[in-house]
Amino acid sequence: MRVHHFKMKSREVKIPSKKKLILLSSLAITVLFSLPRVLVLFQLGQAEVDIHFKTLDYVFRTVYCFLFAIVFFTVNLETGKFRAGPFTINMGNLYQRIFINVVLFMLVDLALLRFHQALFDPLTPERLFRFVFNLNLILEAIFVVLISQVYRLLFTNYQVKIENESLLKTNAEARYEALKNQVNPHFLFNSFNTINSLIAEDQQKAIGYVNNMSDVFRYVLESSQKSHATVGAEVKFMEAYAQMLKGRYGDKILFTVDVNPQHLSYLMPPMALQVLVENAVKHNVISQSKHLEIRICSENETLVVSNNIQEKKSREPSTGLGLDNLARRCSYLSGKELVVKRTEDHFTVTIPLIQDETGNENIDY
Repeated sequence: MRVHHFKMKSREVKIPSKKKLILLSSLAITVLFSLPRVLVLFQLGQAEVDIHFKTLDYVFRTVYCFLFAIVFFTVNLETGKFRAGPFTINMGNLYQRIFINVVLFMLVDLALLRFHQALFDPLTPERLFRFVFNLNLILEAIFVVLISQVYRLLFTNYQVKIENESLLKTNAEARYEALKNQVNPHFLFNSFNTINSLIAEDQQKAIGYVNNMSDVFRYVLESSQKSHATVGAEVKFMEAYAQMLKGRYGDKILFTVDVNPQHLSYLMPPMALQVLVENAVKHNVISQSKHLEIRICSENETLVVSNNIQEKKSREPSTGLGLDNLARRCSYLSGKELVVKRTEDHFTVTIPLIQDETGNENIDY
């Protein structure tokens, strides 16, 4: 027994939240730069020094550190443009961003230093205090700018992935439309050939065939505009299509349909059953002594189509387009595999079904 699986891989691109990234990164920077001061406080407490006033000083400096990181992360991760008087600043430009960082640092550093000196007396000589205070902010600014640059590269990489995924999706949609368009002309030409044969044999059968074909092609035209069809619609369509085949083959071709009513609302590619039944008719002998038996049933959220094998001695030319077409449509719509099995006496195709969660763009017959 030969089993073939058709599968299309799906990809997903996850985009991190910029706000969450800024908050978590700012918190990490704050812990990094505040930890040494916490250790100093711990040592002072062990030395039995009154640290209440000093603790408040450290708390304020920790808050400065956190807010400083948020401001600089926000500025450095900005990618847009904004106007400052007569000037237009492009945050995507590295040199303009460096200039903004320098100016912003000077303003923020001066404001925080004076604010802190107004609230607290320096714990060290004023020059040393200014030097340490400024050094901490300079190092923090450097860390934030470097980390922001890494994040910008990551965001750029994400954007490239998103664009690639969008391109792949567009190409897949274009291929899918082309695949759908290939089904209908193929079916149309086969129908005309059948009518041509019936006219020569039996005009009444030809008339009945044309009447059935008008119903069938109404469904075909609707399916060309839709991406999904319900199983119920496909089964009803197949009943009409079966009458077309019986108009030509009579009781030489037998259909058995056994679909669970619960599966009738499920979705599948439109015209899928027609492709499989047409292949069965095309490649097998159909005669009074060799009936072609086609069975359609549902199993575990799949639709199974099988037929007995009685191959023609002289095979008709085939490109294999129909089955490959169906496999690609199933992969595109559901991401699941189309499974084809062939034994010595039976050919079976299992079509994955899709639960109808939206109720949109479905064909009712």
